Amino acid sequence: MRTTTRSRCWLASAAFTACLIFSASVEAEGAADRTTTTSVEDRAKAAEAYDHGTSAYLSEHYELAAHWFERAYRVAPTSAALLQAVRAHIKAGNSIRAADLAVELRDKYPEDERAKESADAIVARVAPTNVLVTATCDKECTLELDGALVRHSSFFVAPNVEHILKAAYDDGETSTSIRGEPGSVKKVTLVAPAAPPPPPVPKWAFFSSLGATVALGAVTVWSGVDANRGVSAYETAARAANSPGINNGGSPTPAEQAESLLEDGQQKERRTNILIGVTATMAVSTAVLGVFTNWKGESREPNAKRVEASIGVTHDGGALMFKGRF
Repeated sequence: MRTTTRSRCWLASAAFTACLIFSASVEAEGAADRTTTTSVEDRAKAAEAYDHGTSAYLSEHYELAAHWFERAYRVAPTSAALLQAVRAHIKAGNSIRAADLAVELRDKYPEDERAKESADAIVARVAPTNVLVTATCDKECTLELDGALVRHSSFFVAPNVEHILKAAYDDGETSTSIRGEPGSVKKVTLVAPAAPPPPPVPKWAFFSSLGATVALGAVTVWSGVDANRGVSAYETAARAANSPGINNGGSPTPAEQAESLLEDGQQKERRTNILIGVTATMAVSTAVLGVFTNWKGESREPNAKRVEASIGVTHDGGALMFKGRF
């Protein structure tokens, strides 16, 4: 009786070992193009972890075996390591974890018919009593389910229980709740949070704008006075232009003096007009900043009003632009 029992155990162990060898050989053939992306050191670590998993499985320490097979897969991903992790979890009674890995195996290695067949069988066994979740992020993210990291975007959760799925992005995170009936499929799309709003307008911005407006106003007044100062000289030269005169030593004639004063006056008038436009623009900008300045120093909510004013000066005049949320 003991001999028969030992023979059966030996045959089972031999059969499983042969199965592992066959899985590894099949995967080695299909993963030839992926070895270049995994270092020799990592492949050696993965092989060592795989050996530990095989030893633990043959010793019927299935939890430990699943741990080592998953470690081997993380270090150097292969369908063989993932398939053996699925089998170890099934033996250990971790059906949901086995199904999660089976979905990952099926999605990442669709060309491995043998692995796909095993994965489909396990998924078909677990799906009727659980909820299959397929999560999608609008950009690269890290998923977390009920506080635990999720490696693959498709996974199973227990039915009739609310689960929290969180997506972490470089610039923030978002979350949603999941709840479903047995056998249902939930498709979830997670969107990255909006960029934080700009800070409120500080007091110094208003006073800086006010100071610039006052300075421009003073320059505009000076320019207007300077332009008007040459009017009387031009009028005198214009009246004398029609009078006969003597031009000794090549001095300018009254007509030439009048033309020169006219050009100078037109330039000053153009300068004054531009300054008037810029000053008016700055005055409006200052008024707007005064309305939206955070006078009390309080923080604003994300949906509070925001405004940004900018000014541009061109050869033909000025421009005022506003951008914000109202």
